[in-house]
Amino acid sequence: MTNPLPPTETFSHRFPSAKGMAQAFAEVNRPTRDEDIGDDEVTYNEVHRQLMLILNVLLSVVGVGATLWTLARWWSTPARLFLAMGGGVLVGVAEVVLYSGYIWHLGDEKKKDKKFKEVKQVVQTWSVGADGKEATEHETIAIKPKSPSEDTNLRRRKKEK
Repeated sequence: MTNPLPPTETFSHRFPSAKGMAQAFAEVNRPTRDEDIGDDEVTYNEVHRQLMLILNVLLSVVGVGATLWTLARWWSTPARLFLAMGGGVLVGVAEVVLYSGYIWHLGDEKKKDKKFKEVKQVVQTWSVGADGKEATEHETIAIKPKSPSEDTNLRRRKKEK
């Protein structure tokens, strides 16, 4: 007969003293505030945005380099290499300059937006009674359905300088 398979070995079987160390490590690195538990959607969106930016820059640089290498196929190899690498570096520098300008523009717009004070006001109110009918304290107002052609400014923010 064949030999039976040995029992499956787990980490805790192989290192029995590691359980206490893992618990001590977890206790030391425990979050101090409740807000720190879990990852929020903003963090994931920010990481995703940065990864897509890096991928975009790398693909642009490699794409330009490969295109220039292919277009200069009748040139000597050192000239092709210089052209492809030079084109890739030039596109990389252009991407960094454009992104830096974009970030600078966003920061400038944030500063301008903080200077304005948003004014909120109540446009219209009504009260409804407990039984689903309008309350009798106030005069009744019929609320007409909006027609699609009506243009109202109810959802726009008013900014005060």
